[in-house]
Amino acid sequence: MYQKPKTFFFEGKNANKAVVLLHGYAGSANDMRLLGRFLERQGYAVYCRNLTGHGTGEPRDILTEGGLDQWLQDTRDSVSFVRDRGYKDIAVIGLSFGGILATRAMEECAEIRCGGTIAAPVMFSGNNHMPEKFVEYANLTYQAENLSKTTIAQNDVFLQTYVGGQLKVMETLANQTAARVERITKPFFIAQGTADEMIDPSSAEMLKEALRVPVTFHLYSEAGHVLTVNSAHHALENDVLAFLDDNL
Repeated sequence: MYQKPKTFFFEGKNANKAVVLLHGYAGSANDMRLLGRFLERQGYAVYCRNLTGHGTGEPRDILTEGGLDQWLQDTRDSVSFVRDRGYKDIAVIGLSFGGILATRAMEECAEIRCGGTIAAPVMFSGNNHMPEKFVEYANLTYQAENLSKTTIAQNDVFLQTYVGGQLKVMETLANQTAARVERITKPFFIAQGTADEMIDPSSAEMLKEALRVPVTFHLYSEAGHVLTVNSAHHALENDVLAFLDDNL
């Protein structure tokens, strides 16, 4: 039986330190749960919400209910969520599109102590495969819900019609964010798999070169896009922990 992904908040044992995690465009809080639980065991409070339109069981909601303005507000609200609970030392780390949102938050929010990206196309290099991968991920959801092939095909027509336009707007956000990275004044974490099937791995190198702050940079050999759940997730968890321990 299909279970909808849920927003999570793990309080941790440290009264001051909290990590906001942001999932990717086609994903949900489930993609960040392993990392969240790991950081909770190390004493950090961790919050990850489903961005508007995500985690509903209907991928079309991402196109009809979500949008850049709403997702940027979701990010601000996530930072406010932990701040309003008394956490003063806050980090923001995002996966894929969530990494663009995290970078934007670091440009705009002085109270964020550190943060960074995981397989995030803040700077586009070469082609990306997000439109077709979005439809593939949507179909996995539909299959888990036991929808008929006819219904899935009808849904795919809708997704293929509208996803390109939304992704173009997202690319504009990424370009705007990339043009302002000099505003970032806090330590930055970058993680990238060398076998990323979604974006060109060289995007991570471009972001590292553009930043003017201390950068912790990790490449994961032969690892694909969703580093938080694939073969690299154990190494990623320990690398994120070391970064937070040093900077938060």
